[in-house]
Amino acid sequence: MPELPEVEVVCRQLSPLLAGQSLQGVGTSGKSLRSFSGRPQGLSPLLGQSVRGLTRRAKNLLLIFDHHQLALHLGMSGVLSWCPGRDSPPKQSVHEHLWLVFDRGLLLYTDPRRFGDARLIDGDEAPSRALGVGSSGLEPLEASFNGEALNRAAQGVRQAVKVWLMRGDVVVGVGNIYASEALHRAGIHPARAAGRIRPERLARLVHHIKEVLEEAIREGGSTLRDFKDAAGVHGGYGERHRVYGRAGQPCLSCGTHIRRMVQAQRATYYCHVCQR
Repeated sequence: MPELPEVEVVCRQLSPLLAGQSLQGVGTSGKSLRSFSGRPQGLSPLLGQSVRGLTRRAKNLLLIFDHHQLALHLGMSGVLSWCPGRDSPPKQSVHEHLWLVFDRGLLLYTDPRRFGDARLIDGDEAPSRALGVGSSGLEPLEASFNGEALNRAAQGVRQAVKVWLMRGDVVVGVGNIYASEALHRAGIHPARAAGRIRPERLARLVHHIKEVLEEAIREGGSTLRDFKDAAGVHGGYGERHRVYGRAGQPCLSCGTHIRRMVQAQRATYYCHVCQR
């Protein structure tokens, strides 16, 4: 958490607020994030530049400036908040690690676990390359992500399909929650080797990945523990999970109890009757 839908929700909220604004200042707690040193000087090249737009790559929010890009990753517990009319955080907290002062307000990054990140990227560099292998795959909501592309990538793959989907080098942003949900809808067992799934079933999986992500975006994402959007509102999609977090509860399709197992150190939820 947060996964693609949550980041997309924040991106759509912040885009009209930040577009055209100039960065006036940078403040930090002095504590490091994943690759960010925690020193405001690391982001000083952005000072005076204007935000030309916001977009998302995988689970990263991208602020597009005149000559650079700033990638913000929310990690497991990060929250971005817009504070209009302010030039300093509204309250001093040990968890407030980065704030960007714009013409008309402040963008505040709060992260209790500090698993998130802030990364400066040259303006002409492709984010898919700059952000590493985990962000190099196809965007799931774009037309290029289709059954043919997934089938081509799956050839000869022995890895379990859920773990494979979450790697980020085939398709980006499909994390633990939405991989479990899409596999359930597609009727595919999460431990099945990706290379052993028939093309027509992979095409069905692509359809359900897109479907689940789009539904989650409309509902404001999922909140399991920490996620809030830029307005401080929790996501509502968690109430619509069909398998994730429902171990021991009846499958909404067949009534069989949902099972839980661990794959690559992550919890997987599935129905052993519906998913073959």
